[in-house]
Amino acid sequence: MKRSGQFYIFTAIVLIAYSTLLLQASTVVPESSKTFRNAYDNFRFESSQVINNALFEQQDIHTEYERFLDAFISYSRMKKLNIEVFSILETGNRVYFSNKMSNQVHIINLNQTISPGADTYFLRSNLSEAVIEVRDDVFHENIYKFTISQQGTDAKAVLRVKKGSKREIFVQE
Repeated sequence: MKRSGQFYIFTAIVLIAYSTLLLQASTVVPESSKTFRNAYDNFRFESSQVINNALFEQQDIHTEYERFLDAFISYSRMKKLNIEVFSILETGNRVYFSNKMSNQVHIINLNQTISPGADTYFLRSNLSEAVIEVRDDVFHENIYKFTISQQGTDAKAVLRVKKGSKREIFVQE
């Protein structure tokens, strides 16, 4: 009788240990799809070209960059990617924040929330960094920290694509 009790206790411990290993959260980051990776690389190249052309043509950089974001998102929808973008554009004495995502984005260090489809700006002299929270869903907060330079023109962005429960995110710093 004593040995069968020990056997059951031993079996219970082994099963508990095994189930604990199975239920642990996986920390493996899935490899991005080649299509989204290509779109991200295209975004990086094209965004820098838009900024350089706007500077060369002496046009309003913010307006040209917003036009590019809208065109890029439309193009991604045509390719059935449905890419969402949150961008930060540093130019002149302002830093522009543009939310082209389906949910709100919170700028933590400024205590500001930007609604979907909205944009805003802040004086560059008041910012050294931007800490943003891009909520993916109720359970996942994605927080990103971007350094804001005090001179020059630069664009930073968070790109996200959702396919069902699968998400892919790229960050351009």
